[in-house]
Amino acid sequence: MTAAVRVGLSSGCDPKLTASELAALTLSLGGDVVDLRADKGHRWEEDGLPAVRAQGVGVAFVGLSLVLGDPRWDPETLHRSLSVPDVGVPVKVFAADGCNTSGRELTLRQLQALESLGVRPCAVLVETHHGYATIPELLDLCDVFGVRVLVDTMGLVRLVGGADEALRALPLLAPRTDAVQVKGFDWESPELSRHLALSACEKPTRHVLDALPRTATATVESKAGCLDRDVPLLRAWLGLS
Repeated sequence: MTAAVRVGLSSGCDPKLTASELAALTLSLGGDVVDLRADKGHRWEEDGLPAVRAQGVGVAFVGLSLVLGDPRWDPETLHRSLSVPDVGVPVKVFAADGCNTSGRELTLRQLQALESLGVRPCAVLVETHHGYATIPELLDLCDVFGVRVLVDTMGLVRLVGGADEALRALPLLAPRTDAVQVKGFDWESPELSRHLALSACEKPTRHVLDALPRTATATVESKAGCLDRDVPLLRAWLGLS
């Protein structure tokens, strides 16, 4: 990724911020986009997407609790159980281990339900996350159903079992990736690591960014308490400042 179209913050950095406060913070740090987590009590939902857009900040995606291929998410009840954002805003979901085998028919019906709500498969981003779909499953999900990938750096390392494996997976994921969430963490022991400053893991994080397409949005999701350093550093790594 020689450059990202948009760089900014996740609402997960500070769930207590309203949408307007998150947008203002993002702008103050040199960012121009946010990603938003729904259904988790984050305060941005009080004033919502219009408050973000009113400040000229874009929305990379809205994260939902939906798990593709998980029978607890009955497609018939999606209309009542999910807060789908405005048409045109991508949504981020998870995918269960087995979503392309035992859960394949369910996955299809879930995606059809989302499409009936105005979210086409190409606007569905599936997150790399420990305990969920494997890399081969994610690739198949993209190629068969037309969904896209959100690379969560820490989630990817934990999903594949190590830093080397994560870097080897990136060339496969890159053509299917529309967004990346970055955070500082111990790449050697991610399952035990707290969030760290991005500067603590520059080399592997830059490998990730270099491997991904320049069209991907890049947001910081961190509770390390150094967003004022993380966002400018991310911009610098991407050649934006």
